[in-house]
Amino acid sequence: MNTVLLEQLIQLFMIMGAGYVLFKLKYIDVPFSQKLTRILLDVTLPMMILASVMNDDGEKDFAKIGTVFFFSFALYVFMTVLSIVTVKLLHFPAKQQGIYMFMCMFSNTGFMGYPVINALFGSEAMIYAAIVNVFFNIFVFTVGIVMINYDGGGKKENGSVASLIDLKHLLTPGTLCSLAAVLLYFLPVHYPTVLTGFCSTLGGLTSGLAMLVIGSTLAKIPVKSIFNDWHVYLFTVIRQMAFAFILWPVMKLSVSDDLIRAVMFILMIMPVGNTAVLLAGRYEKDEELAAKTVFVTTFVSIITIPLCLEILKVI
Repeated sequence: MNTVLLEQLIQLFMIMGAGYVLFKLKYIDVPFSQKLTRILLDVTLPMMILASVMNDDGEKDFAKIGTVFFFSFALYVFMTVLSIVTVKLLHFPAKQQGIYMFMCMFSNTGFMGYPVINALFGSEAMIYAAIVNVFFNIFVFTVGIVMINYDGGGKKENGSVASLIDLKHLLTPGTLCSLAAVLLYFLPVHYPTVLTGFCSTLGGLTSGLAMLVIGSTLAKIPVKSIFNDWHVYLFTVIRQMAFAFILWPVMKLSVSDDLIRAVMFILMIMPVGNTAVLLAGRYEKDEELAAKTVFVTTFVSIITIPLCLEILKVI
């Protein structure tokens, strides 16, 4: 077992546990958690992305960046097909099929994925994670929106496909900073220490704050409601284990660079992202199902992530 990975995951989950306890003790409430989420998405996470390239004085590799762009797009296309086929084969309840498709496809690449990638591989890998994040956002607010409104019978609720997709949602600070990071990566500029220090310090808050937010989010879910739906457990096994054993051979055959392959794979096997809960609430879908699944997959991932990486010899 990779002890570095295990130690990092345990540390992150301990912070998440602290967020859970702080919410229960009312040090964190719902409005405060919502404000923290906005700070993370709009400030600290973008700063972490920018800091990763501003501190990089090594040789720039255009070919690798092009490779990550191509395979990130291809990976999300593959995940779209895999998610639809999986949900259809498992015969989940018709009204829940769309949200299950969404949860199959979109993992917690931001709040959990970035801290893990940064801890394991350092700033060198963050430019690759930033590119994956660009395509994550593009697919979430296009394909993902259509998925979450799918009713299981071939129709899309709440209007036409075109009316569901709002391209303004693509212009988030996270997406814009990810694109900016790619541009900054290739600029032959030495950034002032005071600027890189500013971005690094703010970006460094991301891991701790993100896990506090996840913990406080999970604390809102009544524990007894988690154990009343066997579909969630079947989904968790498929999503957190079976998908890993499908994705890794495909990526081994297609992506030759070890670091790029590892970064993309680890981001994909993160638990279901909080985005599922946010969008389920926005489109009046089964928000409780999304929250329960985020809860279960997040806690199970402390075992499944190291286990998959060890069995598959990813790092």
